[in-house]
Amino acid sequence: MFLLLALIEGAICAQVCGTSLLSSPPPSPSPLSTVRRHSWPDTACRPTATYTIPIVFHVIYSGETDSLSYDRIMDQVHRLFEDYRRLPGGGGFTPKGVDMDIEFSLATRDPQGQPTTGVVYWRYDQPPLNWSSPGLCVQDEYAMKAATGWPRDKYLNIWVVPAICGFSGNCADCSGIAGYAYYPDIGPTVIYGSVVGAPFIGGSLSGRGGRTLVHELGHNLGLAHPFEGGCGTTDCTTSGDEVCDTPPTAQENFRVQRQNTCDNDSPDLPDDPRNYMDYVDDASMSHFTSGQKSRAESFLLYPPSSLWPLYQPSNLQLTGAGPYGHVKAAFWSESQRVLPGTPVRFHAVAAGQPHLYEWDFGGGIADDPHSPCPRVRFPSPGAYTVRLIVENLSGRKDTFVRQNFIQVDDSIWHLPLREGWEGALFPPSGFSIENLDAGQGGSRTWERWGSTTPPRGGYGLSAYSVRLPFFSYSRYGERDYLLSPALDFEVDSSYDIQLRFALSYACLDWGSDYSYPLEYTDTLRVWLSPDGGGQWELIYEKGGRALSTRPEGCPQYRGSLSRAVHFPDSTSWRTDTVSLQRYRGIRGARIRFEGVCGWGNLLYLDDIIIDTVRRVNTHQPSYLSGSFQLGEEENHPVIQLTHAQHLTWVLYDVMGRRVLQEEKAFPPGKHTLSLPPLGMGMYFLRVSSAAGETLTLRLLRIQ
Repeated sequence: MFLLLALIEGAICAQVCGTSLLSSPPPSPSPLSTVRRHSWPDTACRPTATYTIPIVFHVIYSGETDSLSYDRIMDQVHRLFEDYRRLPGGGGFTPKGVDMDIEFSLATRDPQGQPTTGVVYWRYDQPPLNWSSPGLCVQDEYAMKAATGWPRDKYLNIWVVPAICGFSGNCADCSGIAGYAYYPDIGPTVIYGSVVGAPFIGGSLSGRGGRTLVHELGHNLGLAHPFEGGCGTTDCTTSGDEVCDTPPTAQENFRVQRQNTCDNDSPDLPDDPRNYMDYVDDASMSHFTSGQKSRAESFLLYPPSSLWPLYQPSNLQLTGAGPYGHVKAAFWSESQRVLPGTPVRFHAVAAGQPHLYEWDFGGGIADDPHSPCPRVRFPSPGAYTVRLIVENLSGRKDTFVRQNFIQVDDSIWHLPLREGWEGALFPPSGFSIENLDAGQGGSRTWERWGSTTPPRGGYGLSAYSVRLPFFSYSRYGERDYLLSPALDFEVDSSYDIQLRFALSYACLDWGSDYSYPLEYTDTLRVWLSPDGGGQWELIYEKGGRALSTRPEGCPQYRGSLSRAVHFPDSTSWRTDTVSLQRYRGIRGARIRFEGVCGWGNLLYLDDIIIDTVRRVNTHQPSYLSGSFQLGEEENHPVIQLTHAQHLTWVLYDVMGRRVLQEEKAFPPGKHTLSLPPLGMGMYFLRVSSAAGETLTLRLLRIQ
């Protein structure tokens, strides 16, 4: 079952594929390989990993230039912690990925039970190696591992060598190879583990950022390349990498680009080059998937597997790993911008299975300051620095601090809120932006946009709008938030509350000679927090063709794309309306616009209005400043317009549930609004103009 996996060094010091797998990956040994659904954010409290695997580094060296310091090794161990635990705000975080729930713990006890650093140094030209040159020739691999490796049923061995040679058949050829690894087999064997070139251990993500070993350990866990076998078959459980949520790709991805090289997956999705098991450069790698997590777990839970004995509690004590080894602290919170008194839940994420958590919230009041996931209230406006100290059974401690991490303000804005982005300050006063993948290198987020010639903003009537440049994101699945100030919804009972905003968007139907045609679709969600930023409820979601404001839905393009293919004109805008009536009476509600990237097109927002509208409960014609008239003729709603307008109409049943929402531009005159056949009962039709004028018509159906 053992397979050799190799990685070669590219000309830009990044990881690209040197060899593909020599044969197919082993089948998953348990039914756990099915894809798990996961949500963002994941609010479960999981401070420590379920599976802790003791590791030991064997460093083969010839001199100072190719030896590695202990600090560099620890840097690599911390990279494994960040990437396998998907630490929010760090280099291993992206909203698209998952926490693998696995920790690689540097051993502190050797096979004789004596203290160890977990790093063993071996001189290449001295016993037990006695090599004539410092590079590892793969022909000597078995002998090296047999002579230096620690017991495979207790440690996962990692060999670090100055160079990897002989993959071409010539031991003098040491070019290109960065690392290789083996799948878990039935029981521990001599060659199980990973081999990595010394230049690829540790370091910053701007260079060789330690993700060669992240990748190789993925193979040790049973994960294959997403390009295994090319496009394979339509059965994702037996084809390719046997993981259904990693889209098949025809070949290795050397760089991040929009492409869809296989169309046999269902649903058809573009290639996912940023996956840790592909071969883009270290800085561009970003995630494992839920399906990969399930596949790795199926090998971990399989007793005959090489992995089974490693994470058992008795072995952690024997090797000085997990709670008996090094400890590392980190944390994140579900909210960072709140009102005074809003409960905020914190999540500790720690290596070393600590049993003691000591928090300092800088004046914040926790329900349990020793819980790994406390809820905290911050009583006064200001910026709060948060500190966490953890300690495990070894007595080792670690401290993690985030300066000015929580922002608390007591400003509550009265309605109406109107924002057209015309001011030079961005984000404007009261608004804020959360770029969730900023720590992972994602620099693009919401931006203010204007052009030198009209049309520019909503309906071509203003100079500016805001947008998400999804066309050029190159981060499929990433999310960005635009948050409003806290708002006062304590209004008179004779008024309703509405959110209205103009948007312009076109999904992208694209293909080329090297990429199968595919609709690249983005998503816009709107959330409301009734407590000013602590908890969030989804109130609006549209994506793809439903979000598009173009008549053709997704404009079709074929061939090369050198620039974005949608810029708004005066006719490609739509105003959507969301009722906020259920939140009337709340003081401190906050709105959040969330964009989800599908590598599609540019998404524009303008003219955000949150305001009250007088409730109208009549079936008689109503007038609003002479702009338009709403009434009913022969059981059909009709409108009379004094001039051309863009109208949105929403139909609700008597329980307030949305039955229909439509929008259309009308010329002057009388028009009938189309409605589906309605059953017996009472309905309410709300019609809004782009200018914010709204009328409501009661419809009664008795047969």
